[in-house]
Amino acid sequence: MGMRAAAIVIIALLGVMLAGGCGGSAVPTPMLTNTPAPAATEMPALPGGSDGDGVVREVTVGPELVACEGPFPQQCMVVDGELFYGVIEGFEYEAGYRYRLLIEQYDRFPGQTEIPQDTGRYGYRLVELLGKERG
Repeated sequence: MGMRAAAIVIIALLGVMLAGGCGGSAVPTPMLTNTPAPAATEMPALPGGSDGDGVVREVTVGPELVACEGPFPQQCMVVDGELFYGVIEGFEYEAGYRYRLLIEQYDRFPGQTEIPQDTGRYGYRLVELLGKERG
């Protein structure tokens, strides 16, 4: 076998080994990104708040959306300094502004013990826009 053929065989074997072939189990290589990972797969309750239904809180929304990953890559608001994976009903976000909001957290699935996968138990709605300033 010539040098070129031997190199091709070695490269092919390395490829099979890296892909987990030949009966071995592949160890997944983590993807390196600059995207912060979510704390949980379910959208969390209000950052720093209670898990109760009907909770009304004042929050601050940052001026820029941040790349984040939940069930899929997306853009998240930063609420009280933490990634927020939800939507605030009745609130129209405009980049470049810092907001102070009064929002209500409510149970989206009242009476249900099991909720659909890749969704959060709680929904959020705007009660009042308290302030909007250039961020």
